[in-house]
Amino acid sequence: MSIPKPHRAGAQHHEPLDAIDERLLGALVDDARISNKQLAELVGIAPSTALMRTRALSERGIVEGFEAKLNLSAVGRSVQALVAVRLRAHDRDQIDRFTARVPRLPAVLSTFHTSGSVDYLLHIAVASTEDLRDWVLDNLATDPVVGHTETTLVFAHIQGNHGPLPE
Repeated sequence: MSIPKPHRAGAQHHEPLDAIDERLLGALVDDARISNKQLAELVGIAPSTALMRTRALSERGIVEGFEAKLNLSAVGRSVQALVAVRLRAHDRDQIDRFTARVPRLPAVLSTFHTSGSVDYLLHIAVASTEDLRDWVLDNLATDPVVGHTETTLVFAHIQGNHGPLPE
């Protein structure tokens, strides 16, 4: 049994998308819960074709999954923040330990490994500013691999699209 390698952006070469694939993807991004029948009608193809092509997009790794978007305020996590993290050193073992631990911490919505003056950018959501302070202190400030953090409150998270699809 072979273990799959982790996905790295840009690491795979995909066949070009045609106009139907682009319309399918656009509809799925707009509403991932759309029924196959509705998807087929929207794109102008047979339901069997929609199902086959959607499965092919998943098999090709273009569609990586479907997820539920939560109303964070409704689940008691109305305070969002972006936390910039700079590590003390760039030792591979420390980087691996950090990247294995931090994304799985409670409150972490997304973890970005970045270039430049910041090594990581964390998007977190908690119940209050006191919880935010405690989360940073408990999970980052006390971590010996972390050299510096800077926390920025998020007033609004404005969703974008996934950018234009390649032609």
